[in-house]
Amino acid sequence: MLEIEFVKQKRTIKAEEGETVREAAIRNKLSIYPHIFKILNCRGRGLCHSCAMEVVSGNTAPRNDIENQQLSGKLDKNPRLRLACQVKVSDNMVVKTHI
Repeated sequence: MLEIEFVKQKRTIKAEEGETVREAAIRNKLSIYPHIFKILNCRGRGLCHSCAMEVVSGNTAPRNDIENQQLSGKLDKNPRLRLACQVKVSDNMVVKTHI
């Protein structure tokens, strides 16, 4: 099992290789959504960008088309932004959510 450290929540969870960061967080009862988006989100389809996170460390696959489209306006400010619903876990990671 791999580990994902969530900096703002001060919590580290176990994750299975191949599951998304969102799936791992939900399985471990950790909310990655800020405010009202805990209820109003796209349920992992990459349509709302409410699960945006910064990958502080860890290897990930390159951004997919959904991420490039949803994060296009924010990537100039922070090129390490990703969507938790699109990033598959393949390495131990440190992430910041509620971006």
